[in-house]
Amino acid sequence: MSSVISPLARDPPDGRAAPQHAGAGSVPRSRRATPTLGALALGATLALLWYRPWQVTLNDYATEARGPLDALLHGHLLTFLSTAPAYGPSLLLRAPFALIGSLAGADPLLIYRLSALPCLLALGGLGLWLCRSFGGGVRGAVAVLLTLAICVINPISYYMLAIGHPEEALGAVLCVVAVIVAARDRPALSGLLLGLAIANKEWALVAVGPVLVALPRGRVRALLTAGGVAVLLLGPLALASSNIHAATGRITANDGGTIFYPQQVWWFFGAPGHWVPAMAGQIPRGFRWPPSWLQGRAHMLIVWIGLALSWLAYRRGLRGQDALALLALVLLARCMLDPWDLIYYLLPFVIALLAWETTVRRRAPIGALSASLAAWAIFEYLPNHLSLNDVALTFMVPSVIAFAVLSGIVFRRRPAQPPRATRAAQSTTISSLRKRLSRRQPASVTTVRSSIRTPSLPGR
Repeated sequence: MSSVISPLARDPPDGRAAPQHAGAGSVPRSRRATPTLGALALGATLALLWYRPWQVTLNDYATEARGPLDALLHGHLLTFLSTAPAYGPSLLLRAPFALIGSLAGADPLLIYRLSALPCLLALGGLGLWLCRSFGGGVRGAVAVLLTLAICVINPISYYMLAIGHPEEALGAVLCVVAVIVAARDRPALSGLLLGLAIANKEWALVAVGPVLVALPRGRVRALLTAGGVAVLLLGPLALASSNIHAATGRITANDGGTIFYPQQVWWFFGAPGHWVPAMAGQIPRGFRWPPSWLQGRAHMLIVWIGLALSWLAYRRGLRGQDALALLALVLLARCMLDPWDLIYYLLPFVIALLAWETTVRRRAPIGALSASLAAWAIFEYLPNHLSLNDVALTFMVPSVIAFAVLSGIVFRRRPAQPPRATRAAQSTTISSLRKRLSRRQPASVTTVRSSIRTPSLPGR
């Protein structure tokens, strides 16, 4: 966690230089409270992770990641490479934590908890750093508590752990930090973080556009760095597979199978399914089959739409940390357009929205809190009380409204700014001209007389 957050700790979230304080007693209140907030965040993270015995023999971790991770922990690298899921590099990043439990002979549940720990710590560390945006007073305290709550006790995080995909939290942190670092003119570091995010989970490709928009320069360098890191981590998985087609199938397995969830915009384009008694208890009534024209195309469509939105935002003058709003927009588009949309898909969108509200708007994250509660209601509560068509509508309405609001923020026209080098040159020219004028000798009688009444400069 410290390796991810440390580049951000040099400056406050708004990008301005931190003020210099004369003594220890003048340290800002938010920084004095950092140890306490950190202890609270760590305690809440551990409580969430150890809250219940997660079903590690039934969830996605059991079917996708447990076998390859066990092979990796026991030193069977080829077995890991040939059986790892598309997010296999995420298991590599988390393996040192799980290795502690494996060497101690821990059970599968403890190994799963230890492998998920770095993802939750990264999320808690990001929330802790975002709290530096707020001052004192009641409003600041409320904003800090809401920020930490969204990061460490979010209901989406609970279901993310239950389903078995803690890597979603790590991907969210890497994407958000990549945009913030890019806004601070660090192309190599932002490219590194973006490459790790893509290797961690391929949906992070939608963050390429926001990172490029946030960068003031060095975009090619950032792209080459991200591509090199992603290829370095993902390449061995593809090469070690029995055939490349199987590896590609693992990557796109979620792109239009027989399961078609109602919480996405394609629901009403699906063909109504015919109820089969033998399927009772497995598929709910009113289910739909995905349309054939969507098979294998949804994920690439999401990536291309994200790039198009980023290009349009750049043309409208979006720059710097405002790209966090663009990141939230493309991540929301990903949730709306993915036919296999689950509740934990919304976590990266919520974290990006949280970062934008706290670092750019400098306010309590009411939007991120509302999105978290809405996700719980739409994905976990309402499906038990409404038909699938009604669930689809309850997802569509707030999603379209949120997309429209974010689009208004991202695509509003901004005044054109000259290039950074031009601004620096203009500033230097003006300052040097002022110095020359101040040093000029009086050239007329009027100025000579005024200089008699006005004290001259030292040495004149």
